[in-house]
Amino acid sequence: MKVLMVNNHHKILGGAERYYFELSKLLVSKGHIVGFFSTKNQNNKPSKWQRYFIEKIDVTNNDLRNFPPTLRRMFYSFDSKKKIAAVLDDFQPDVVHIQNIYYYISPSILSEIKKRSIPIIQTVHDYQLISPSVNLFHDGKICEITKPHNYYRAVLHKCIKNSYRASLVAVVSSYVQRVGRFYEKYVDYFIAPSTFVKDKLVEYGFPAHKIVHIPNFYQSSKISVTDGSTGENRRGQFVLYFGRLAEQKGIFDLLMSASHLRVVPFKLVGFYENKNTEQRVLNFINEHDLKNVDVAAFQDDVRLRKILSHCAFTVVPSCWYENQPYSILESYSQKRPVIASNIGGIPEIVEHGKTGLLFTPGNTAEMTEKILQLWNNPSKTVALGKCACKYAEMKFAPDLHYQRLFRVYTKAVRDV
Repeated sequence: MKVLMVNNHHKILGGAERYYFELSKLLVSKGHIVGFFSTKNQNNKPSKWQRYFIEKIDVTNNDLRNFPPTLRRMFYSFDSKKKIAAVLDDFQPDVVHIQNIYYYISPSILSEIKKRSIPIIQTVHDYQLISPSVNLFHDGKICEITKPHNYYRAVLHKCIKNSYRASLVAVVSSYVQRVGRFYEKYVDYFIAPSTFVKDKLVEYGFPAHKIVHIPNFYQSSKISVTDGSTGENRRGQFVLYFGRLAEQKGIFDLLMSASHLRVVPFKLVGFYENKNTEQRVLNFINEHDLKNVDVAAFQDDVRLRKILSHCAFTVVPSCWYENQPYSILESYSQKRPVIASNIGGIPEIVEHGKTGLLFTPGNTAEMTEKILQLWNNPSKTVALGKCACKYAEMKFAPDLHYQRLFRVYTKAVRDV
């Protein structure tokens, strides 16, 4: 089977891109042929399909002269439609599997794909399909002020980047999407990595019969032989957070916990969401004199696995409705338990007392207590880590994910 993978970015930025690349490798290993369609960027991973990639627009450009054409292309891109037509004619895929296409590629490609009677599958990584705010998070807390379709409220509330202009752009996009019903009309099946996301889509009016729950997967080859159970580093050298350094990820709650646990070393690995967040993090560390906190830049997979092999456990302190964080699966694959907030899809994959510990999101006292509990109990930490690895092998194996997804592909092809 030929599968065309479509995503806004052809480089690692977050969970959507990780899945985009990992799934592509999995499909190739199963004998399928995979093509790509994305945007151009000098940091992209090499691809023979890059000649079809479209120019990336700068949605953050504040030049008012560029605003109208930029806004128009975000909703309907003739360039995207032309380029997708070319790659479809060349590659002739049996299935098109899209990830995130809003703002950059735009839904203008969907009708061009359907014109050729090619089924479309979409994995849902966030909440853009139902809200102008893709994270349903604003001003430090969950925000569903636009529910169900009162998108204009996002402008009044400055839900996106705390900006009237950015919020207006997102709101117009949501109304265009709502009126055109592009996704509901053209996408054959939506893949929801968590039942939480599936239920949220249905709650906002998406057809339940089109949504299939398929958890993400991890590559078994990434399992480390090190479990931290021997020698003087038995409990690991530090507590680890890795991923995007952003407010909705609970990074400031974690720093507050670190300020109460000065004898416990913390390591934060990732990239900042923006310059403002970076400055806030650095200011917090300096103002609280957090000598027990080390912040490192985003690492490639090999280096990240090495860091994971030296930590005691990881923390996922998210404040927003997480879907199914890859960081949890990565931790499990390295036999590391996870302390995580009980929100969104997280409790579906963290079994309290078995693969890690859960705490109330935003409750730094409770998180601090859980961190100290594991840090002071190395044998429990190691036991939870081993259980987490076995759990991941059983629930999130690549073969299991492939079987579930291929059934969806096959049904979509058959029903066209």
